[in-house]
Amino acid sequence: LKQYNETFRQGRTISLLLAVVFGLIAFTRFLTVVPAGNVGVVDFFGSVSDKTLRSGINFRNPLARVIKFSIKTQQVFEVMAVPSKEGLTVNLDASVLYHLDPEKAAEVYKTVGVNFVEVILEPQFRSVCRGVTAGFEAKALYTSQRETLAQMISEDLKKTVSQRGIIVETTPLRKIELPRKVTDAI
Repeated sequence: LKQYNETFRQGRTISLLLAVVFGLIAFTRFLTVVPAGNVGVVDFFGSVSDKTLRSGINFRNPLARVIKFSIKTQQVFEVMAVPSKEGLTVNLDASVLYHLDPEKAAEVYKTVGVNFVEVILEPQFRSVCRGVTAGFEAKALYTSQRETLAQMISEDLKKTVSQRGIIVETTPLRKIELPRKVTDAI
């Protein structure tokens, strides 16, 4: 009888320990951690919540997926051949510093998806750069008008992508290479 009681207690202790472990595992399915500098979008079998989860520990439906989007400043770097006012082709190295608007992350996920940079920002950035440089003479790109060019690109890009949830911070111009004939003439 004593041995039976001891075995019963051990079995009961193991059962209790297993129940606690199982309970903790089940409880963690109700939690998600969104890292700092990110927001989470809750997707419950195709039904996307308009409310985004902030960084930290959040409660969630255990059957829902949480898609994490970075809201940190990021950079897209482009090397492109752009036209000048006189029809010359100029090589332009430019980048755009941007971040995702945390309030519009759910809308971006619903309408574009996680690859919003490739779908929205990169094509618009190239298009705006080509459109703006076409209004400047090639030699002006080396003068004080270079800063004006960068500001115009930034303003036009902001107008184009801000309503889609992308906030453009700045568009620095890194390098401008004029055709050899123009460089020799300058």
